[in-house]
Amino acid sequence: MDTVKKPIERHAAVIAQLLNQNNYVFVSGKQMTNMLTTNVDEVIRFKHCWNHLERDNYMADGGAYRYRRYGQFYKAKGGQQIVMLPHEPYVQPAYINHLNGDVERYFEPLTDRFVTSPILEKLLLLMSEVYDGVEGRSIDWNIRLHPYRIIADEVEKGEPTPEGLHRDGVTYIASLMINRINVSGGVTTITDASGTALESLTLEKTFDLILADDEKTMHQVTAITPLSSDKCAYRDVLVIAFTKMEE
Repeated sequence: MDTVKKPIERHAAVIAQLLNQNNYVFVSGKQMTNMLTTNVDEVIRFKHCWNHLERDNYMADGGAYRYRRYGQFYKAKGGQQIVMLPHEPYVQPAYINHLNGDVERYFEPLTDRFVTSPILEKLLLLMSEVYDGVEGRSIDWNIRLHPYRIIADEVEKGEPTPEGLHRDGVTYIASLMINRINVSGGVTTITDASGTALESLTLEKTFDLILADDEKTMHQVTAITPLSSDKCAYRDVLVIAFTKMEE
């Protein structure tokens, strides 16, 4: 990816302070759009990437409601470049993901259109600034990206978090709303480490974002169903996991 030269430190510092205080923070889509200095054409092209996800065939609950891709990146401390890493299977330990854990899941890689989107680079640089701010120093970050589409119809509801209340086994986790079409439900609840609810909210607008300290919180999202039964419902999000790399 090319270097982004937009100064983002001021925005990142405010978000980092809130995240440090509360262990999670919500940023509205309007605020995110302003911070990313994007435009309508860029947003439309980015959103269209969710029309090219592939069915997740690893769902241990037998569900046919999830579509996704997967990819990893590296962000060096002090740098301003996001480097894509070789494509690998995705594995989570069973103690983290009791539904699909301890399985090498071979998802399709991220598309070129997605990877080269200027929105993606600006987003990841902003988030690395935020997390560096929370840590109080620059960090070498491993970044895992999971674009999801969850669908629902009259026959099958869609489960954004079929594993229930959980953490992801990373340092920081975030969910960015992309599209929410004909959806009822999809309420996100953030809890503390013991499972006590801190807040429930609904990501509704494009680029609504919630960031959380994955080591100090857990999260879950309620099932989605169609608002109108005459058409399919779908909820598109980008889940972004930042993990400190070993020094």
